[in-house]
Amino acid sequence: MGFSKRQHLQWNIDALRIAFKLEKENGKASVSERLLMMQYSGFGGLKFVLNPAQNPIDINHWRKNEHELFPLTQELHQLLKESATDEKQYRRYVDSMRSSVLTAFYTPPLVIDAIAITLKENAVSIQKLLEPSAGIGSFIQSFADKDVP
Repeated sequence: MGFSKRQHLQWNIDALRIAFKLEKENGKASVSERLLMMQYSGFGGLKFVLNPAQNPIDINHWRKNEHELFPLTQELHQLLKESATDEKQYRRYVDSMRSSVLTAFYTPPLVIDAIAITLKENAVSIQKLLEPSAGIGSFIQSFADKDVP
């Protein structure tokens, strides 16, 4: 299965919605909320989220093959605006997203599993592991599942 921009954007929106809710309520994530938040993948590969999307006419500035992503992008920006305390904080959220577009990369579980298995098969001992996947545990989980020494 290839990288689905629509699916990853929806997962990111769902994860952010939960994170904002938990922050507002000073709550703790349930198991199902944690599972949904683990789907967060950053915005690498989703640079269209930086396109103008405030007004319906803004879609005219978008690539035709990304028009279907316009409503979700509007939903994302609306969520960020509603969750921000002011315009300055909203801008920080967008700047953070912009940075993520440039620095975040999605690694499919199949690739992560292949790395973990290869290291195990070659008896490479892992003493410490830096979790590069936005801290959601994709690499750590795969390495734990593969029982890497």
